[in-house]
Amino acid sequence: MFPLTTLLAPLVCASLAHAAVLPAGLLAAAPLFGSLASRVPGIFFGLPLVALASLIFAATHHEDPAAIRLATVHWAVWLGGMLGVVLAVVLLLGWMQ
Repeated sequence: MFPLTTLLAPLVCASLAHAAVLPAGLLAAAPLFGSLASRVPGIFFGLPLVALASLIFAATHHEDPAAIRLATVHWAVWLGGMLGVVLAVVLLLGWMQ
């Protein structure tokens, strides 16, 4: 099974080359970024997503910046806890087999 970045890197490079959005030097470095991303543990991709989701949930429920910050921490702990429980169950089930 190949990592998703290995499968998507040629497609992204081809689409960016046709759009002429990026300079040629940056476009040539795209496979390097793809191989680097395949070596980074998945949790480092999940943490920013939890943080952003928490901030968005908090901002949609509050208008005061102090309340948004407090609610962001609350949502991050809640989401992180739920995802941590799911991860623990999956790891436990994998270990039992």
